[in-house]
Amino acid sequence: MICEQGRTEEDLLAFIITFLSGVTNKDGNDNERVENETNGVLDSDEHVAAEDDSSRGCSAVTALLHFFLLATFMWNSVYATQEVLLFRKIHHKLPPYWTPLSATIGWGVPAVVMAITLGITYSMDNPLGYRQEEFCWLAALDKSKNFDYGKPMFWGFVLPIGLILIYNVVLLVLVSRYDNSFKSIRKLLNTFSLAVLLGLSWTLGYLVLVTEGTAHEVLSYLFCIGTTTQGLLIFVLFTAIKPSFRGRVLRSVRTISSVNIQLKQFKYSLQRDWTSSNESYRVRID
Repeated sequence: MICEQGRTEEDLLAFIITFLSGVTNKDGNDNERVENETNGVLDSDEHVAAEDDSSRGCSAVTALLHFFLLATFMWNSVYATQEVLLFRKIHHKLPPYWTPLSATIGWGVPAVVMAITLGITYSMDNPLGYRQEEFCWLAALDKSKNFDYGKPMFWGFVLPIGLILIYNVVLLVLVSRYDNSFKSIRKLLNTFSLAVLLGLSWTLGYLVLVTEGTAHEVLSYLFCIGTTTQGLLIFVLFTAIKPSFRGRVLRSVRTISSVNIQLKQFKYSLQRDWTSSNESYRVRID
């Protein structure tokens, strides 16, 4: 059986590596430098230029980032669906077709969305219909610096992620109902752990888009904190608190502390040779 949680981490790791290695478009940065501090749309993001070999890599990076991030959220949904199925099944067995079906959904749906978005908006003569020029990511803003709902950022990413998050919320409610933990604290911890794994902190990003003023600033901070600590929380909630993990760590610490390296100690003394006319010494090791 495919480990959906592991697939989520793999896709997220691939996204991070791709993001760090290729999100900055060097060709776009070289074309124009911003001399002021205003947050404006660069002229390079407004002109239409044919794609060449040097800038084609930016479009490829955009497509990869688009696919890996969608796949990360899709595998979260697959994992949540599996949890619901396991809670509902008395014998805790998944249907035999679950493994190929989960792989098809987890990677197939993001690939289809990415391919459709790329096919509709990208062209060699106008690559900026799909991506930005300054950064290798989906085009989002119009010339007036406003979020454009006709750009691929909305219907190719924001809308699919929003639908996935709504689905994850529904599944979270179902799992909470099927969780018959006797202790309310245990049930709350299970619900919180699953919410973190499902990436529900990203719902704060949608609230950031529709708020202004103090609420916008507070939600922005919460969104940044929630998304940047998601990996750490997953490790703590799903690994660090497990008795088996703590037992292995404790055994490892005891093994390291019990290692006793025997060090040989020597004593050296100098003896003067009085029988010789010249002063000479010899070393004696005790």
